[in-house]
Amino acid sequence: MNNPSIFKKVLVSILSVFIGAVFIFSALSKIPTIEQFGWTIVETTFLNWTMAEWAARLMIGLELFLGILFIAHLRIKKIAIPISIFILVIFTIYLFLVIKQHGGTGNCGCFGEVIAMTPLESIYKNVILLFLIGLLYFFSLEWTFKYSNWILTLLGILSVAVPIAINPPESIYIYDKEPDIMQPIPLSLLYNANDNPPPKIELRKGKHIITFMSLTCEYCRKAAKRIRIMKEKHPELPFYAVLNGDSTNMDDFFKDTRMNNIDWSIFNGADRFATMNGGNSLPTIKWVKDTTLIRESNYLTLDENEIIQWLNEK
Repeated sequence: MNNPSIFKKVLVSILSVFIGAVFIFSALSKIPTIEQFGWTIVETTFLNWTMAEWAARLMIGLELFLGILFIAHLRIKKIAIPISIFILVIFTIYLFLVIKQHGGTGNCGCFGEVIAMTPLESIYKNVILLFLIGLLYFFSLEWTFKYSNWILTLLGILSVAVPIAINPPESIYIYDKEPDIMQPIPLSLLYNANDNPPPKIELRKGKHIITFMSLTCEYCRKAAKRIRIMKEKHPELPFYAVLNGDSTNMDDFFKDTRMNNIDWSIFNGADRFATMNGGNSLPTIKWVKDTTLIRESNYLTLDENEIIQWLNEK
């Protein structure tokens, strides 16, 4: 305490490292669920699936880059503080929109699945960070050295490369076109089972995209989220979900997926469910015309434009 300047330097350094650590943790915690982070961008912006998955990785790379700048005390005032304030304000506006559209429950994904935070809790977190960053603007200490511009450029490139290298975007892969199957699918089992409620719509006539899911299947929930977003963007898409599982898991499934805009019915009976599904692999997404299975899609390769084109075909 005898030397206030040293105390101030230590305090400011601790503050800078703390802010940087939050940004780095936020970036790294999103990587395991980067797929769904990209889907959230699709849901809330004008970006398509391909653009959103790249935007998600760029956003994570930017958070990582900002965290490094704060911790290393590099260009804090000129780069780190202005950009961090901008993205925190944008994130906060987005969270208010989420609360308005979907309510304040559920995990906002700001720290991935590592720390579950509601949108409102994340807003509080952003406000605290903005306050700390504001303090840092007046007291920040920066480190300058020769070739610092080259180091900054290299750090920026590496930061963006990390999420791409760990979890590459699906759009870089080339998938074979899904073949036409053209075989009967026994949808009558849905209507003739006394122990299961029949669908409220007639699936044996017309064109439908029918997905078979388990209430406890992780990948089924991912498929449900992606299909729900497609339906929000294109209400005309004829999705239908056949769900299998204990009814006690129903609330948790719909709370997680928010798949309330898709018609569905529950169907239990392992053998009959597998007969309609064509096996035990889940989830499956089936393009059905009348009682004929036309083709099947993976939830990652399902494309709404292809569905619309198929619906318009006679």
